[in-house]
Amino acid sequence: MIAVGAPVLVGLAVLVAVRSGAPDPAHSVAPTATSTATATATPRKARPRKPRAVGEITGAKARRMAVPILMYHVISKAPAGVANAELWVDKDVFADEMRALRAAGYTAITLQQAWDGWRHGGPLPRKPVVLTFDDGYLSHYTHAKPVLRKLGWPGVLYLTTKSIGPGGLTVKQIRGLIKAGWEIDSHTLTHPDLTALDDATLERELQDSRAELQERFGVPVRFFAYPAGRNDARVREATRAAGYLAATTVEEGVARGADDPFALKRVRVNATDTAESLLRRLG
Repeated sequence: MIAVGAPVLVGLAVLVAVRSGAPDPAHSVAPTATSTATATATPRKARPRKPRAVGEITGAKARRMAVPILMYHVISKAPAGVANAELWVDKDVFADEMRALRAAGYTAITLQQAWDGWRHGGPLPRKPVVLTFDDGYLSHYTHAKPVLRKLGWPGVLYLTTKSIGPGGLTVKQIRGLIKAGWEIDSHTLTHPDLTALDDATLERELQDSRAELQERFGVPVRFFAYPAGRNDARVREATRAAGYLAATTVEEGVARGADDPFALKRVRVNATDTAESLLRRLG
């Protein structure tokens, strides 16, 4: 008679149990070293790709997208008799406008995101909008920032460097805007009419303002806004030579990737606008 070892007996028991429908005795037997390794080994999973946001546009469609660039100045109610009162937008009206944009399906992006979409087919939301704030008023920090923070939206601050300090934004406040996701771009040193400057002064306003913002805040400063929209062929070429990728005007309209990057249109939001009238203007 051939002696039957323990492994063979276990195997016979398993076979009988399977055929009879009884619980598998292997579950009540301590696993061997080989079975432990087999049980704990799991196949390596591929790293999942980051999912595309719902409605996100890329590639050729992103390159052709129209992107409204809104232009704001002071986000406060205009005092009686103040000059350029049409540039003052009440903070409550501003909040209504932002909520209306969100409800209409818009998503705020930075100019860099718009540029990446236009030039590289990078991802853009289905209804993008850029929110720009000119000069550097205190209300950009106290009134605009909290509204955009609740929506998770960035702003784009076109900062005139003379506005840094008393009467404008402090260095700490500007850093707070950057931390909140805002993009900081240049609006010159002193807000002059660039078309009236000699070449050397024009170069200084363009290049030194960019260099100062880069040095003080560690930001790239790739975009520019002409003060009061004043520009001509000489100013546009000087802006390009100063290292900017694009520049915005005050000419009314919606910007597109096929436009001259140094003559991008904007939609100026006035004190007389409401949430409803702004949406009508955007069409």
